[in-house]
Amino acid sequence: MRIYLVGFMGSGKSTLAQRIASAFHVSCFDTDRVIEDQAGMSISEIFNTHGEDYFRHLEEDVLKQTAFYEKSIIATGGGLPCFRDNMQWMKEKGITMFLDWPDQIITKQLLKERASRPLIANLTEMDAQSKIKELLLLRRPIYEQAAITLEMQGDQELDYKLLEKACKYIW
Repeated sequence: MRIYLVGFMGSGKSTLAQRIASAFHVSCFDTDRVIEDQAGMSISEIFNTHGEDYFRHLEEDVLKQTAFYEKSIIATGGGLPCFRDNMQWMKEKGITMFLDWPDQIITKQLLKERASRPLIANLTEMDAQSKIKELLLLRRPIYEQAAITLEMQGDQELDYKLLEKACKYIW
């Protein structure tokens, strides 16, 4: 069974997926890393060179590649579930889990790493905060369509244990 981790950018999907894959001896598939490997450039470079629409097409193509991984955990990009029919496709192909963080924690985290986040990289701190708030309002209803919602606390070990428990239930 495939497990798709969804949630806002910076919510720890990649890091947690790697830990879970190691603990359960399953494949880990990180859509952003695969896009970077296949494109030969970073997500930021893809956004800057080709634009967001081009990136979203690459993202959808990479998502469809996950169908070849039976027992696996897949870390998706923050916007991936929100475009085209990607969320519905993931729900049909596996179990979706929403890593739900309190808005203030995710905002604080993203402001620290804003240079590496294409959607907020070139914004002032105040504009970045506004953009994060806007995106959270738009994306949360889509994330909430996931089969399972895990309320994250911002404690790396507690959050890992919560995800691990959910994965034990599935696998």
